[in-house]
Amino acid sequence: MGLTNFPDGISLGLPIGPSTQGLTGDAFYVTAADSTTNKFRTWAEDHLPHDKLFTTIQAAEDRCVAGRNDTVYVFPGTYTVTSSLSWDKANTHLVGLAGPLSRGGVGNGVYVNCVTTAIASVIDIKGDNCMMYNVHLRNAGAAATNLCALKVSNGENFYAEGCQFTGMAATTQVAAATGCSLWLHSTDNSNKPWGATFKDCRIGSASETVRTAGFVILITGAIAYAPKYLKFDGCTIESYCHGVTCPAVHIDAHAVADRYIIWKDCLFYNFYINRVDNLNQVFYNVDAGKSLNMMMLNSMAFGYDSWDDSGLNNTWGVYGADGGGYGIMEQLSEG
Repeated sequence: MGLTNFPDGISLGLPIGPSTQGLTGDAFYVTAADSTTNKFRTWAEDHLPHDKLFTTIQAAEDRCVAGRNDTVYVFPGTYTVTSSLSWDKANTHLVGLAGPLSRGGVGNGVYVNCVTTAIASVIDIKGDNCMMYNVHLRNAGAAATNLCALKVSNGENFYAEGCQFTGMAATTQVAAATGCSLWLHSTDNSNKPWGATFKDCRIGSASETVRTAGFVILITGAIAYAPKYLKFDGCTIESYCHGVTCPAVHIDAHAVADRYIIWKDCLFYNFYINRVDNLNQVFYNVDAGKSLNMMMLNSMAFGYDSWDDSGLNNTWGVYGADGGGYGIMEQLSEG
């Protein structure tokens, strides 16, 4: 059969689920360059338009047109990057043609890895309304400036599903004070990652090199424009750390007073051999006088002593039902 777009529910002969049926723009494809080492390359050369087939994600993204719902489809394989990819076109999307990567190892998935170059992030999302599916980003460059796997710096309403984001994966990074796996950052009123959603994603790692500093998720931003209205649904937030002052989520002074984040069916997990050290808290606010409200729905933490700093009262969860049978929010905060 020929190539079809999403209104027919088929692309490359693959059925597309409901969450991706809105992608209706032009399609571009990425495979490894050598057909002798990548089993998809020969098929792609035989069946796809050569002017839409690329060997790097950056080259395919460069062809996308903002606002048209153009999509970059990446065949399974390892893609080694030496520069940060700036995803700066609104309403453009990245789809890995593999199974979801929210659990387990790399396998036969779409694996985008930095191992040699000092880059702050593997991908930096700057366009509004962008989506990403079934992609594993890993930043393992041996420099303290290799800060994270994914940065969402400007784009509003970013959506990721079935992805894995692994930062601080090299021995030089594990002591980086501002290192993380996911970094959400805003700069001003026109550039703010409000409304980002992460569904069934694995953020961080409980099996990379043990770290002594940094975080799993870092939230920073200019005053009044900090990331907010975020949602994490069915995600694991993992670390392998024995520095007890390393929280899972670090919120800087400008971000702590801005609305809420929803955590639904999430696990915050820190591993250390024989549970020698529990980390102090899941959430840490730099400015103890303010609070970014954390709404916990059916979520749990393991390997931490408390949800947040004593007395901040910014973490809320559904304990059960009241007399009328409705779930009620109660404070989970330490103190």
